[in-house]
Amino acid sequence: MSESSPRIAFGLLGLIMLWVGVYWWWPTTAAPKGISFPETPPGIVVAGEPSPNANPGSGKAAAVPPNTAPTASTQDSNAARGAQTDPEVTKPKQTSPPPEVTIIPPEFIEHRLASGETYATLSLRYYGTSAYANAISRANPLMSPTSLRPGRTVKVPKDPKNIQGIAAKPAAAAQTPPPGSQTYTVEEGDTLSTISSKLYGESRYSKLIYEANRIALKDEHSLKIGQKLVIPPKP
Repeated sequence: MSESSPRIAFGLLGLIMLWVGVYWWWPTTAAPKGISFPETPPGIVVAGEPSPNANPGSGKAAAVPPNTAPTASTQDSNAARGAQTDPEVTKPKQTSPPPEVTIIPPEFIEHRLASGETYATLSLRYYGTSAYANAISRANPLMSPTSLRPGRTVKVPKDPKNIQGIAAKPAAAAQTPPPGSQTYTVEEGDTLSTISSKLYGESRYSKLIYEANRIALKDEHSLKIGQKLVIPPKP
């Protein structure tokens, strides 16, 4: 046992020296791998690295122009933004102003009352019928029908339907004469009933003549000498 111990010690020492020699003198066959970075995309310049578009010898990187060609999605988005901000699109539509209304003021005749006169007799005198007595009364609100006295002045409206002012009818509302119509000129003493008797042989068509001339006539009793009336064909 004592003779083999030095041999074992020398053997171990030789193995250690062999291992050290192999470690230090064995040639390296592959370089150690380091940290790798992805390749830089074209057109991007990394700080500290020369640009591939740099001018030789200038030491400065040349400016890389951006891609100015618009894509389809860019054009669509620009069009959408333009439609939202375009003042012609967002501008509210202008509406036409309402047509002006022309008011026809009322006109009156000052009548001095005689003995026994009433609103009914005044209506019969000025309009040919006593049906407008109430219109004369409304034209004189401070004068009661029971307080009429001779010598007092009463306002008689020229148009019994226009006491406080009425809106004028627009010219566009003119009626179109029915086919087969004729024209009649009003003469002195004419009424719608007498005109109906002259042209139709019956007075009962006076309403028909009035309806055909509603634009020109204020009422059935507002005929004027020389006025032209449209006479529709007899039903």
